[in-house]
Amino acid sequence: MGIIAVAGGTGSVGQTIVEALVAHGKHNVLILTRKPPNLVNQLTYLAVDYDDVGATAKTLEAAEVDTVICAFGIESDAVSEAQVNLIRAADMSGSTKRFVVSGYDMLFKEEHIPMIPTAKWALAATRAAEESSLEYTRVVNGLFLDYYGLPHWRSHLKPWVNAVNVARKWAVLPGDGTTKMNFITSQDMARFVARLMDLAKWSPVSFIAGQTASFKDILQLAERARGERFSVKNESLDDLRNGRISFPEFEETGLESTGQSTEHILALFHFISGTGGYTISSDDLLDTQFPDIKITTAAEVIESSWRHR
Repeated sequence: MGIIAVAGGTGSVGQTIVEALVAHGKHNVLILTRKPPNLVNQLTYLAVDYDDVGATAKTLEAAEVDTVICAFGIESDAVSEAQVNLIRAADMSGSTKRFVVSGYDMLFKEEHIPMIPTAKWALAATRAAEESSLEYTRVVNGLFLDYYGLPHWRSHLKPWVNAVNVARKWAVLPGDGTTKMNFITSQDMARFVARLMDLAKWSPVSFIAGQTASFKDILQLAERARGERFSVKNESLDDLRNGRISFPEFEETGLESTGQSTEHILALFHFISGTGGYTISSDDLLDTQFPDIKITTAAEVIESSWRHR
């Protein structure tokens, strides 16, 4: 039984991972946070200052933490630097040997840096982990299905529109909408992360395939569940690449602090997804290593959330 510390364990993805680890029941789970919440539960919170690498290392070592899972919602350079500092602190800690880099998204590459700020932050953390003595991995799982069930699907995730707005009955598809990509619920992703802790050896990237589908497939499921046709626009990839997308309404993404507009961020995200960025092509899958984990499908999420609503 190991001692696992989840950084960002009070956030949306972090809470989901903590719940999966607790349900798995094989490891002691701690939550790293700048300010412990005023909650009465059986979880243990450790207060840390990510700006103080030495003090954070001492906290990890004193708690005998062997694995750190970072689940920061990284939306700024400051939060990115906090993760890099945490990697350095884990490397300094005598007890800490493993680190999961925050991601739970697509496999970001250098070519994505000019398009979307998340890529720069993901690669900065990966470089820091590579330069350390830690065994590390980053989880690549494609897109979360939760968004197509909110607000009726039980999830800690905040609303976000990936091409299809099921609640408002509209869709903006990149190109013809048939590009295949990978989808999974946040809960299933977290179950794989919990099981990942049991493996004796990690790969630098831990791929989870979940379900392969297209945005057009998601749209058809949503229309069937809601019982009517949606308002649909097929957006050209050229327009998306140039920062234009025809959403009838926009909600801030949290990435606007980078100086990019909400429309520009969403357009480039949809360009990447429409050109295969969210397609997992690896044969080295956690799905294969843990075949007993039953994947929740897009149909199950959408139908259970929207049927008769």
